[in-house]
Amino acid sequence: MKKLLFCLYMACIGLPLLLNAQLADPLTRGNEFYRQSQFDLAEQQYRLALQKDSLNIFAQHNLANALYKQRKFTDAITVLQTAQKGAGDKEFKGRLHYNEGVVYSKQKELEKSIEAYKSALRNNPTDNEARENLQKAMQELRKQQQDKQTNKQQPSKMSSKEARQRLQQLQKKEEALQERLQKKGQGSSMQKDW
Repeated sequence: MKKLLFCLYMACIGLPLLLNAQLADPLTRGNEFYRQSQFDLAEQQYRLALQKDSLNIFAQHNLANALYKQRKFTDAITVLQTAQKGAGDKEFKGRLHYNEGVVYSKQKELEKSIEAYKSALRNNPTDNEARENLQKAMQELRKQQQDKQTNKQQPSKMSSKEARQRLQQLQKKEEALQERLQKKGQGSSMQKDW
């Protein structure tokens, strides 16, 4: 009976201590702020967690996500690349590369995005989302390249009607200029120099 009372007593005291320890953990607090869409506060907590353990890849991953949500894309890329170096698990490393690809896609840096998705698939060949996003990025890149090639091949053409109108406008401006110059020069006629 004494053992049962002791265990019950320890459970009553130990559980709140454990919960307080978790609430004091910056990573846990950062996750809570992230769930509440308070990404700036989450970023602060993740940075605190990294001050305690700079190699914590989960804090790095979560920090990159918070930065992405705040549209701090360059910072997110930097953090993701740092986390990739420390990640030992290939599946997690693939997820980091996938997130990098998403950030590059958001910035319209399609070549870098494609490389990141390829790296994600090298680390986790079963990642269907990475495969789909890779295909989308490659299609978008091809479309951009085709658009550029089409624009180079077709110089802007002015219709003959537009050309005549512009020519008439220029001739009217020239005549008005000649009249002003003649009035200023008191009748001295100036000939066209061209």
